[in-house]
Amino acid sequence: MTLPNVFRTDTAFFPPVPRPRAEGMLAVTGGHVVHWEETGPEEGVPVLVLHGGPGGQIKPYYRRLLDPARHRGVFFDQRGCGQSAPFGSLENNTTADLIADIEALRVARGIARWIVVGGSWGSTLALAYAQTHPDRLLGLLVSGVFLADAADQHWWWEGGRAVFPEVFAARDSLLSEAERTDPRAAFLKRILDPDSAIHAPAATILGHAEAQTLDLHAPPPPDEPDAMDARDIAATRIFAHFDQADYFLTPGQLLANAASLAAIPGEIIAGRSDMCTPPRAAWDLAQAWSGSRLTIAPAAGHRWNDEALGRAVVAALLRLTARAA
Repeated sequence: MTLPNVFRTDTAFFPPVPRPRAEGMLAVTGGHVVHWEETGPEEGVPVLVLHGGPGGQIKPYYRRLLDPARHRGVFFDQRGCGQSAPFGSLENNTTADLIADIEALRVARGIARWIVVGGSWGSTLALAYAQTHPDRLLGLLVSGVFLADAADQHWWWEGGRAVFPEVFAARDSLLSEAERTDPRAAFLKRILDPDSAIHAPAATILGHAEAQTLDLHAPPPPDEPDAMDARDIAATRIFAHFDQADYFLTPGQLLANAASLAAIPGEIIAGRSDMCTPPRAAWDLAQAWSGSRLTIAPAAGHRWNDEALGRAVVAALLRLTARAA
């Protein structure tokens, strides 16, 4: 039985795509195998969509950012994430490895050049990839810009306390008084400890705290605030692995190398109400990336499924598509 379509039409997003047109597993280096998906026509404009995290995964609503009639959407679960294997692995899992995986996927799928889209951590990875392989891009779209610099890391770990004091206080209550002098170091040490009795509680409270501080609009509280499933804990451990290594980037690398993006058509999107990655980084990137276009979306938050942010992202992607056609 096919049910009638009862969904609203006054949305920024394209209709749902129930399943990918093609999917598979790609063996890459270091014993990893990454899961990939494609949507849309094979002859469409290729668009690579990079998920957030580190530690996230492909989410079906990402497909709704793309025009199913015009875009050849390519998605993949980064190392240790989603359906990629070995799940949760921290071995041979660095930014350079992920950049190499993107190139391996491009070659395997027979794509010469593509538009790359990344949000949050996906913006970090997209910028690092574009700066490494600028000749492979038809365009670059980043939202929720995270430059992984000292200012971004300070905001994530401490700056947001000015807006969410009760959440940060509850987060840090897990720590000893001595540990509270440096919550970042304390949480990373606990989360990366191999003993699940140590890392599971720390990963759980940090994951729940992050979810409560992405946007000004509060999400529902978790059904089980004292628990988190194994997949979410593994994702938080991947995040900690990258954060401890300063995302495997040198200080200020992405901003310092932004001039290398000058020939790439670029769109930068920031949500005015994004509490995870406030617009400061997007502004700084726009000043350093000549020829890019900055949009600050009023009242928009951090996540792509926010209608206000999604509307700006969809419009920007269509602008890049028109230039690539």
